[in-house]
Amino acid sequence: MAPSTISEKITLTYPLYCADFIDIDRLVVAGGGGEGRSGVGNKITLLDVSKTTPPSQNSTNIQQLAEHVLSRDEDSCMSLAIVRPTTKSKKAATKPKLIGGVNSSEKQQLEGKNEHYRVFELSNSEIEPVSRLSFFDSANRTDVYQRVLRARGGLAAIASGASGKTGFEVKAISTENNQLRWGATIESEAADLDVLDDEHLVYCTDKEIFTVTVSDAKQTKLKLNFPVAGKLRSIRYLTSERILAVVNAPARTGSELVLLDVATGTAVTRRKLHTGISAVTSLDVVTLSPHSGAAAVAGADQTIELLVVTNDRINTAQIFRNVHPFQITKVAFSPAPSPPPAPSADVEEKEEEEAHVVRLASTSIGNTCVVHTLPLIPTKDGYTLLAARTASQTVLTVLLSLITVVVLAVVLQVVFVTRGGLNISELVPHMHMDHIHERPWVKSLEANVDALIAGLKSGAATNPFGENVNEDELREELMAAVKKAAEKVEQVEETVDETVKKVEHKVQENIEEKSEL
Repeated sequence: MAPSTISEKITLTYPLYCADFIDIDRLVVAGGGGEGRSGVGNKITLLDVSKTTPPSQNSTNIQQLAEHVLSRDEDSCMSLAIVRPTTKSKKAATKPKLIGGVNSSEKQQLEGKNEHYRVFELSNSEIEPVSRLSFFDSANRTDVYQRVLRARGGLAAIASGASGKTGFEVKAISTENNQLRWGATIESEAADLDVLDDEHLVYCTDKEIFTVTVSDAKQTKLKLNFPVAGKLRSIRYLTSERILAVVNAPARTGSELVLLDVATGTAVTRRKLHTGISAVTSLDVVTLSPHSGAAAVAGADQTIELLVVTNDRINTAQIFRNVHPFQITKVAFSPAPSPPPAPSADVEEKEEEEAHVVRLASTSIGNTCVVHTLPLIPTKDGYTLLAARTASQTVLTVLLSLITVVVLAVVLQVVFVTRGGLNISELVPHMHMDHIHERPWVKSLEANVDALIAGLKSGAATNPFGENVNEDELREELMAAVKKAAEKVEQVEETVDETVKKVEHKVQENIEEKSEL
């Protein structure tokens, strides 16, 4: 039996704004009430998320390993990224590091000092402060903060946010010695950014996307071949050749995921996100093989849509509804597991017992953190996501199965009638598509849609996936399936009509030949 997704939830004592994984089993979250807000502290918390036994309603398997309390005289941690140990040199750090965005107090900012770039060392029992640095030109301003932050290998990238209309910055910093490697002042605030390796990063504003080669100090504006009808919200590298970007439509009327070619800016493929997502609040991506990966988008409706990207195609794998009681602030994937070893008779039994998973964490301003453990399927060059079937997909499968039976019945009727020497055209009259929905079996399917939805909502019909039924979405999807099936039957009927005519012509020729004899 295929493994299923397991979800764990923990409620902390402060609002959560950011999260990142150290590894598959350890997650760091952070947030707080900000400067001077009594009763709500500013904290960074290390969590153990390794246990995946389905919890009871009154408990969780997520355990707190360590916590660091930040000053209440300073801002809360609004962004963070984990720098994982590497094996490139013998001097590589043995402990993972955390980089956080924490503004100094307003008093210090007015004095021209804002140590917004904080570095911590992590162990299973301690989160230890190491460095407090400043990279933004924020003299005499209290509205500048470290809005976005990403890190990979030896490179970290940060971008500033501000309530003003000028003075926005993007910086690239070495994670080994905390030295500035590249920086630029930009006209518009960076909506998001990502790091590919030690040399390359990408960032986007509301309307534009830029790639940067740090060692050459070269910045390139991608020439997008599609209109950005709305605003670019998030951006992530899927591979060195592909970027995923989220576009939020105007007036919170929906969102779209766009897969871009890094070299040309061409939209390779685009996919509308589900209708419940009026706007996306966060995006993350995990690469699972050279040609595939998974993306997670958090919607303003407290849902998370999980998508699979394979061979330049984007498909929805699963939708998690009502994940948090309040707005989702961050989604983050754990690192992908190492590629599976080549099949071997000696390790075959062990491999069958090993669970291949990736984890997806999400945080909320409602103090909650939810971790989904997602099963993976090994492939020849990596993994692919095991997509859970939704209730609507199961219903559609049943409907299509019934329709297949109807089509086969029509074909078999033609075969038997033809062999019996009867007039097929009288027994299988052609009905124009305008009247296809008047047929009893079509009316029956359409009537059963409402009954099915009512059953799912009331619990009378089994919904094995634990989903909340979105009545409008499900009805629209099922009705579309019925219409499509009816059209397929019409196509079959047209083929049957042509076949009937050919058979009748052949039979007539045989009769004439026998008459001549």
